[in-house]
Amino acid sequence: MHELSIAHSILSIAEKSTPTEGKGIITAVSMQIGQLSSIEIDSLRFAFEAIKSNTVLEKAELNIDIIEGEAKCQDCQTIFQLNAYGTACPNCKSYGVTILKGTEMKILSLAIDE
Repeated sequence: MHELSIAHSILSIAEKSTPTEGKGIITAVSMQIGQLSSIEIDSLRFAFEAIKSNTVLEKAELNIDIIEGEAKCQDCQTIFQLNAYGTACPNCKSYGVTILKGTEMKILSLAIDE
């Protein structure tokens, strides 16, 4: 379950981003995660909740925006929604595609109340 290591990475980033003088409480972590990233969102939420006790994330909520997969056919140049790897172009049925989005995983912001 790599979601636990991802939750630990979120904690590490939050700790490095929190003011050193101890002022402020992180109330939210906002992220983007791609539909094709192989991350189980429910497992990540569970892991986040499990590790946040007695940390800078103790009061934080995890907000996740899912980025849908999108690909471009290398043969006919059609851009289409890609829900899973190994999907053919709906226009020409080619499997030669370039993934444009949907593999992302990034922290967008940390909300801190003082």
